[in-house]
Amino acid sequence: MTGRHADVTDPMKDTEFHSTPARKKRSSTIKKIVMLVLLLLLFLLVLWATYYYVNNRRLPIPRIGSTAVQEVAPPEYLYSISGPPGNDALTRPVGVAVTKDDLVFATDTEVGVVRVYSTEGRYRFTISDQLEAPAHLAIGPDGNLYVSDRRVRAILVFTVQGDFIRKIVPGMPDANTWSPLAMTWDAAGNLYATDVGQTNNHRVIVFTPDGRELRRFGKTGRANQMSDFPGEFYFPNGIVVSKDGRLFVGDSNNRRIQVYKPDGSFDYLIRTAGIPRGLAIDSKERLYVVDALAHTTDVYSLKGERIVTFGAQGVGPGEFRYANDVALDRQEHIYISDRENHQIQVWAWPEDEIVVPGMPKTRSQWAALCAAPLLLLPLLLWWWRRKRFAVTEDFVVELERRELVPRMERRRWKWLTPQARWSVFEGKVIQGVDLGALIEGVEHSDSDARDLVDRMGITYDEAVLLVVAKRAGRLCTQDTRMASFAGALDIEVLDVRTFLERYAKNARSSS
Repeated sequence: MTGRHADVTDPMKDTEFHSTPARKKRSSTIKKIVMLVLLLLLFLLVLWATYYYVNNRRLPIPRIGSTAVQEVAPPEYLYSISGPPGNDALTRPVGVAVTKDDLVFATDTEVGVVRVYSTEGRYRFTISDQLEAPAHLAIGPDGNLYVSDRRVRAILVFTVQGDFIRKIVPGMPDANTWSPLAMTWDAAGNLYATDVGQTNNHRVIVFTPDGRELRRFGKTGRANQMSDFPGEFYFPNGIVVSKDGRLFVGDSNNRRIQVYKPDGSFDYLIRTAGIPRGLAIDSKERLYVVDALAHTTDVYSLKGERIVTFGAQGVGPGEFRYANDVALDRQEHIYISDRENHQIQVWAWPEDEIVVPGMPKTRSQWAALCAAPLLLLPLLLWWWRRKRFAVTEDFVVELERRELVPRMERRRWKWLTPQARWSVFEGKVIQGVDLGALIEGVEHSDSDARDLVDRMGITYDEAVLLVVAKRAGRLCTQDTRMASFAGALDIEVLDVRTFLERYAKNARSSS
């Protein structure tokens, strides 16, 4: 090769044709056989799973054990509640409560109101009267809604229809300095509230059913070890009473739960993995502990043995970003406030037993069994789908310099670029390749692009390219700056050398 390309060496040209046609054919045949075997096994698995589901109305996932020392299946994510779009959308919920009449209440800490939904997630109305900075919620034994408001410095009581009833505050001078969080009641109807208003007096304050202060206990204590300073708190948060009258207090920043006897004396400690926030106890005496630091929810026995953990950090279904509170409905579905994902997540325990299915007995069961192979259709379509690459002009220029532009041509490859950039390829024919026809200009989500601008401090044009690359899953570029941004978004980044090694080893150059 002469001229300006004389000093360019393409390592791919030296290695890509060393394999003989026979070896290539054998390799291809082996791959096809392996794929067919895997598809057959998957077909049998789907067939059996469908048959099982028709008989049992759930998937065949084993449920092992029923005690804290045995392995158990965790609760399963059902759906999320986030409200209608627009001004009534739920933002940064912290507290959550559910009534026996299937109303869900959630504090909207961004706006300073309480949003109300049905348990199915339908928006009902908003409570704003008297509220400034609502934090936690609870349904009292009188059926009313109790709202702790740290700015108003009071517990506000409403009917479940949203009508204001009264305020609850401690005696002076603490009424002007306390800052209530979570609430619960004992069997006598006394109200317990955690208080973090005074730096040196993180504590629990107890009120009579009519709202008079009864007693208080605890003070601020920062534990270096879990056993340090029992009876002292460092930002107490969630609080709940068990059937036997024991009081459980989430001692958040000490990473533990303190348990008190019905007479008010200290009983024992439960070690937690992270920062315990919301607490709840169900009819099976399982203690739910929302962990804001680990972005999970832990389930314990009342003695502190961990039973199971569910959830993970993220933005997908069943993933949390700073979960905070938990409540149970009358069916014991689990409602968890997912603050930074702006939603209430709803979970439920799976059934415990496995029923061995028999032969189909009805036409619908036989129809479902025969239709099961259709479930493999999405897999086959996925297998045969076209690989998509977002591409920049500098990548194509480098391929042109190496006289390798024809390697972009494959039937199952699709090349994408933002619509605003497509004009640089329009009408260009390089080494026999019509780039305008090969590369497709695509539209983008303006909101996604602006979100990336805010989060990453990049230009709008760069954000648009990253949105398109995120959709494609791959970005072909020589620009190291764009490569670093794409890598941070888990986008596969390919420069020319990497592209040739991973995808174009067997592609023939027409140069």
